[in-house]
Amino acid sequence: MTATRPATHAAPPAPRRPSLRTKALLITVLPVLTLGLLITLILTLQRRAELDTISRAVSHTAASLLASTLDVQDLNLVATQLRAAVSAPDVAFVDVQPAGNTPRFFTSDTPDTDWHLRAQLDTHQRAHPGQTHLTLPDTRADAYQSALNALQPGTPPSVRDHLQARLGTLQAAGGHPTTYELTTLDVYETPFGTRTLRLPGDPAPPGQLLFRLGIGVTLNDMNLALQRQLHLVLLACAVTALIAAYAAWRAMRRPLRVILAITDAAQHASLGHLGDPITVTPGGRPDELTDLITAIERLRVSLHLALTRLRPGNRP
Repeated sequence: MTATRPATHAAPPAPRRPSLRTKALLITVLPVLTLGLLITLILTLQRRAELDTISRAVSHTAASLLASTLDVQDLNLVATQLRAAVSAPDVAFVDVQPAGNTPRFFTSDTPDTDWHLRAQLDTHQRAHPGQTHLTLPDTRADAYQSALNALQPGTPPSVRDHLQARLGTLQAAGGHPTTYELTTLDVYETPFGTRTLRLPGDPAPPGQLLFRLGIGVTLNDMNLALQRQLHLVLLACAVTALIAAYAAWRAMRRPLRVILAITDAAQHASLGHLGDPITVTPGGRPDELTDLITAIERLRVSLHLALTRLRPGNRP
């Protein structure tokens, strides 16, 4: 009968801790870079909030001025006023819905696609009533393609050529989504012959409703200017963060280099090489590390002398 020994399993090696160099890198560089990212995030959010505030102020101001002077009874005059309004910087469209049977007026800064923008605006307002900050995709090329596909065989060639030319222009431009700040006002005529403006959610004032005015503002130029300014600030923050991280790493590299050199010297001495002096150059002015190197070197000399005296033949 043969006795068998139970199988022995070697204990798994203990997980190795991060090196001192890795810890120093994390302690010095990572906090500085994290602070730079936080500053970048805060500046981005602040820029967006400032842009929203400015767009709302511009939209309310333009709507109030136009609502105070617009005369929806004179069709020629209202068309002229709306064209003048959309020719102003940052005013994208004006939507006027008079009370009664007077037709609706809609004018934008791209008059050849008023029909498409008006349909997009109506669809968005039905899906998101009361929303004033809206982003609409540029689907004009798709609309022209649909209109081109819907043409009947007897359509004049000039119509088809016009649609194809416009479709090619839109496809070459490559549409991008546009963000609008929409302000809607109800304009009332009071019994005293003056006008009163009513914002959504406010109670209806006394008098007769004349029309509802909607005005959309795009701050493309201001957005580009703020974006350029933000990029400069972010670039300055990034450069500052990198310089600070490099300076912190430089400050930690010297003590780390000295500690690693002392560790190597101690391991060399533990193998019995006490006769070799510890050659660690701390560099710079004397400090605690210099004192540590001096103390370890004295300890090495004392141990070397003591062991030399204990060796046979060296006793007095």
